[in-house]
Amino acid sequence: MQNPTLKLWLAFCALLPLGIFLLISASYQPPESLLHWPWIPSLGIDFSLRLDGLSVLFASLISGVGFLVQLYAIAYMKPYKGRGAFHLYLTLFMLAMLGLVLADNLLLLFVFWELTTLTSYLLIGFNHEQEKSRKNALQAMLVTGSGGLALLAGLIMLGEMAGTYSLSAIITQGASLSQHAWFTPSLLLVLLGAFTKSAQFPFHFWLPGAMAAPTPVSAYLHSSTMVKAGVYLLARLLPVYGDSTLWFTLLCSAGAFTALWCALQAYRQTDLKLMLAFSTNVILGQLVMLIGIGSSYAITAALLLIAAHSFYKAGLFMVVGNIDKATGTREYHELAGLRAVLAISFTAALVTAASKAGLPPSFGFLSKEYLYKAGLEFGWVLSGSMLLANAIMVALALLIVIKPFLRPHHAKAASMKAVEHNQLLWLPPIVLALLSIIVPLALLNWYQGLVIDPAATVMLATPKTVKLWEGLNLPLLLSALTLLLGILLYVGYPRLKPRLDQLMSGLPSGPAVYQSLLDAVVKLANWQTRLLQHGQLTQYSLQFFLVLLAFLGTVLWQIHPLPPIDWDLKYYDILLALFLVIAAVVVVMARTLLLAVTALGTIGFLTTLVFLVYSAPDVAKTQLLVETLLVVFIAIVLRHLSAANTAPRHSAVRRLVHAGVAAGIGISITLALWIITAEPMNQAISEFYAQTSVSGGRGRNIVNVILVDFRAFDTLGEAVVVVIAGLATVAVLAGKRINQMVSETPKEHR
Repeated sequence: MQNPTLKLWLAFCALLPLGIFLLISASYQPPESLLHWPWIPSLGIDFSLRLDGLSVLFASLISGVGFLVQLYAIAYMKPYKGRGAFHLYLTLFMLAMLGLVLADNLLLLFVFWELTTLTSYLLIGFNHEQEKSRKNALQAMLVTGSGGLALLAGLIMLGEMAGTYSLSAIITQGASLSQHAWFTPSLLLVLLGAFTKSAQFPFHFWLPGAMAAPTPVSAYLHSSTMVKAGVYLLARLLPVYGDSTLWFTLLCSAGAFTALWCALQAYRQTDLKLMLAFSTNVILGQLVMLIGIGSSYAITAALLLIAAHSFYKAGLFMVVGNIDKATGTREYHELAGLRAVLAISFTAALVTAASKAGLPPSFGFLSKEYLYKAGLEFGWVLSGSMLLANAIMVALALLIVIKPFLRPHHAKAASMKAVEHNQLLWLPPIVLALLSIIVPLALLNWYQGLVIDPAATVMLATPKTVKLWEGLNLPLLLSALTLLLGILLYVGYPRLKPRLDQLMSGLPSGPAVYQSLLDAVVKLANWQTRLLQHGQLTQYSLQFFLVLLAFLGTVLWQIHPLPPIDWDLKYYDILLALFLVIAAVVVVMARTLLLAVTALGTIGFLTTLVFLVYSAPDVAKTQLLVETLLVVFIAIVLRHLSAANTAPRHSAVRRLVHAGVAAGIGISITLALWIITAEPMNQAISEFYAQTSVSGGRGRNIVNVILVDFRAFDTLGEAVVVVIAGLATVAVLAGKRINQMVSETPKEHR
């Protein structure tokens, strides 16, 4: 029996997306609704949400399909451990996606963009005890996360170009930004982020790898959420970049090639889940290509295809999940006769596969018709690529229905068991199958007015009136040719697949290239670690001071001529400077640790006198206490260290380098102080502290108030550093004593 708390949690996770779906439906007022709350006003970042045709389309699919996926997952994940955590991850993923598509601020959008990466990592790697799940989850996160970094740079460029990070305001500026010097770099960076997220070639491989996740994740991930995030971003920014020739070229070429390449990869698969995964790449490629075309027909086709694909792809994944539960396998050659035990799933598969194949009067048929209309506007190259990819989709749809369900049971087929006694396994795919038929037949005008017209207007395209039947025309002829070619590909599958495997076997695969790059990065990191993290304190110090010298020299070299300085020196200034130089020379020349520490302490105490001379008694007191404490610490440590004269001496060249670096830093600091003190002091900060030390910090000692109140975290951090350094010293010395005791113990007594 289930835990009552778990039941309540599962019910909450299932009803939350339904509530969000109803809330969005009630809140949306065409053409758009804006919600705005100040978030970080000092940075110009607002928590602003925008409901228009485009965001409502995605948000409705995310929440609506999310509701059905949550219901399906309640039944599918019943045998799994950690069911509560799984539904939590799924809910967080849904909320991140909703935030992404509703955000009206570029930086807010990026926050949710990265949250989808993190939550998808948790979902893909849910079966973390399996190496494949961990590896593929990391692969997806690295690929999409790397693209996210590029996207961040592109969004920042876009926001700075427009002078605002509000998407609504940026879109109103539109193509006027094209004259800016950052226009092309921002375009390329945005495309890199979108291509990685929506698995465009050569980043397509992470999406099939995500099939390591449980089936509900696949149904959600592929149908309406993360993989369409890049498509959403491209659609949203179409008014900004759409007039660019580079935009058209890159999107059309990348989309067409992704669709064709992944269609061929899908045709090679024997795992039904992988077939569906690669076919998702095909649809994503077509969507990217349609957005690249950007015409009225193309935008209309994209808006139809987004919804049609969500319905049939989520339903097919759920059906494949039921097949896996009933037989324990997804390999099509091991499946047969499943219609007897999965009758309702077979019905759902039949309808959703028909939509996938583009059979009338399904939603898939409608989207395919307008896809061909858009392609024909730009010639036969794009139309031909679409036709070939869609024909392979037809062959796969036939295979998914015929092989598992309609093929007679044979001796080598996997054993079957009834699983449809749990209604939640078949109800969600049936609902999705019905939507694939009901929307084009009965709700087309509603979909036109609520989604297509407002969304197309947002994307600066003239919406086309969508009709299920427009008579005999060239797109209908292409649809018929697609079905015919798809049937031929299905019939010839046993002969064509081995030849295709042989032809493509010598080509590099995405996962192999990714692993090679990852191995190269690891080797580079190991080399860099050996070079820089060698365990030699003197080398660390030298590297640090070399970098410091390079930085100071680069900055100071650009400042010329040097400003004049007032050389009004007192005799005590000269004496203090002379004593400091003598103490520093003694530190360098000392041959005993005691003398070196004494000279080093002398430098600290002389510095205290400098602060006293220049009227900084509080700083002098702090310096005196710190120096005293430091001398005590070093004196304690000295008892456990070898004599200085036992340490090996550096070569003459090395000592010369050290002297040069020390002299260079000394000269650089002197020049920096020269330049700083020559300028009049800005009193704004001093006046602020003087005015607020009593009212804000309740203290009249300004230095103390700064340390204790205004910079309390800095003071705490400094204290923590001292404590950590002391603990580390104790640990090192304790380890040294233990090693010495072990080395002195005879082997026979160890």
